[in-house]
Amino acid sequence: MAALTPSCGCDGCRFYNLCGGCHPECNHACCARPCPSCAVRCRRRDDAESWVRDAGGTLDLSLPPGFTWPPVPDDLPPVVPEVDGYRMGEYDAAAGWPAYAVGASRVFSARGTGLRPRWRGRRAAEVLGLPPGKKVVLHVFGPDELIERLWTEQFRSRVWEQVAGAGFALILGPNYSVYGEHPRFEHLLNMRRSLLAAARLASLGVPAAPNVYWWTEGDLERWCGCIEELGIPAVAVNAQTYQSEGDWAFLLSGLERMGRKLGERVLFFVNGVTRPARVAAVRRALPRVVFVSRAVQARAQHGRGLLVDDAVGDHSPELFRRNLEEFLNCLQNAS
Repeated sequence: MAALTPSCGCDGCRFYNLCGGCHPECNHACCARPCPSCAVRCRRRDDAESWVRDAGGTLDLSLPPGFTWPPVPDDLPPVVPEVDGYRMGEYDAAAGWPAYAVGASRVFSARGTGLRPRWRGRRAAEVLGLPPGKKVVLHVFGPDELIERLWTEQFRSRVWEQVAGAGFALILGPNYSVYGEHPRFEHLLNMRRSLLAAARLASLGVPAAPNVYWWTEGDLERWCGCIEELGIPAVAVNAQTYQSEGDWAFLLSGLERMGRKLGERVLFFVNGVTRPARVAAVRRALPRVVFVSRAVQARAQHGRGLLVDDAVGDHSPELFRRNLEEFLNCLQNAS
């Protein structure tokens, strides 16, 4: 975890108790660049307080007393494949799978003003061409530009209300990013926004899991305290960007800590882990976990198996089924 030191006017910052100070990876420490030309939010910006107000007047991980979270489905399979939404009748006929996931970029318009035309006024399973009874999970992980636009448009375009009417079985909340090179103020703001966005979906009766990012041990402790205090039944972790061995060790250490603290009560949804050794490590770290995987279908569409680089066939739906079986085998071997 990152080591923090007081800097950049920490003595006068009311968020120091949450933040803990600057960290050595920050590219904006003691920055002298003009704020209007910078897309990164830090405590020195003239509009810093407006961002705090936009996040509910605080940067802690709290919600009003009495807030309750809808329960999440308890019958999801251990692997939920993310799909592109096309030819799903063929893929489902081959795999016979109970649940599929779809990503934000395929559901929301590029401007973030709401749902794409094919999703408007329709139920998610219908859009994907799935038979009755199939569950569809929306994970709102995507490019930062889209995720930011959803925040900007959430009230003006009633974005979350549009999503709530689409019949998703579960929504994995937006992943407002926590980048190492960004200031701690940005970290705190984005963790807060990730919680608020999921809570606003939950307030509409939609089963929702907040996306969890962190940078310090203190961040992890605050998240665990928040999840326990608010009775949050499920959380999402986007592991797609943790590719290097150092980044992976950082992620796994945090998952292990959360697994120990939160135990069996909380269901984790982990996106973007495919390598067998890493799948096994996550399975051991978390008492209850569902993997969301784009690789299952993406590799099948290129005629490739889940765990091999050589082309193994050209019938995508059948290979999709085999890739799902390979993922399940990884999980069974990890048990």
